[in-house]
Amino acid sequence: MAYRGVRLAVLLIIVGVLATLVVWSAPWREPLGGGPAPRDPALARVEQYRREGNLEALAGEADDPRPEVATRAVRAMGSLGPAAVPHLERRIGDARPEVREAAVVACGQAAGDLLPEAVAAAARTDPSVFVRATAVSVLGHCKAWRHGDVLIDAMEDPDPAVRARAAAAFREITGVGFDESLGVAPDSLQAARELRALWPGMRENLEAYYKRCEAAKGSP
Repeated sequence: MAYRGVRLAVLLIIVGVLATLVVWSAPWREPLGGGPAPRDPALARVEQYRREGNLEALAGEADDPRPEVATRAVRAMGSLGPAAVPHLERRIGDARPEVREAAVVACGQAAGDLLPEAVAAAARTDPSVFVRATAVSVLGHCKAWRHGDVLIDAMEDPDPAVRARAAAAFREITGVGFDESLGVAPDSLQAARELRALWPGMRENLEAYYKRCEAAKGSP
C-alpha cells in the first residue's frame, strides 16, 4: 500500500508539472497581471481594420516606418478588392523593396487581369531583382495579356532569374513554348527578339481570345 501511495504521489507531481508547462507555453495564456497577452498594437490594428474592411485606415498603417507593419497592411489591402488598387499603386513606389514587392502581389490579388501600369513598370525598372521577378510572375498569374510586351522586355533583363520568370509568364499567358515554337532557350535574347517581331499579331489574337472568354463567362 505504501508503494502504491508513493507511485500515486509521483504521478500527481508529473501531471502537475506537465499541466504547468502546457499553461505557460500556450500562446493564448494571460500574463500574471490578468488580461490578454501583450501584442504589437500596430499589427493588432491592421488585423482589426482588415476585418472591418477599413481601407483608409489600412492605407495609413502602410506608412508605418517598420517594414513588417507596412507589408502586413499592404497585404491586407490586397484582400479588399479593386477599391484598394490606387492605394497599392502608391506603395509600389515605396522606398522599401519588401513593401514594393508586397504591393505588387496585392495588386494582382485586388485587380486581377486589369493590373495597373505600376506593376508593369515595376517589372521593367524596379531596382530590386526580387521586385522585378515578382512583378513578371504576377503578370503571368493574372493573365495580363495586355502587358505581353513588358514580359518580352523582361526576357532581356540583366538577371537570369527575371528572364526565366518572364519566359514562364509569357508561356502562361500565350501558350507559346519557346523550345517547341521557336527552338531557342526560354531566357535567351534571341527569343526576345523573335517574340518582339511576332507580338503585334499575337496581341490581336489574344485580345480576341480573351474577349470570347469574357463573353462566355457572362452568358447564362
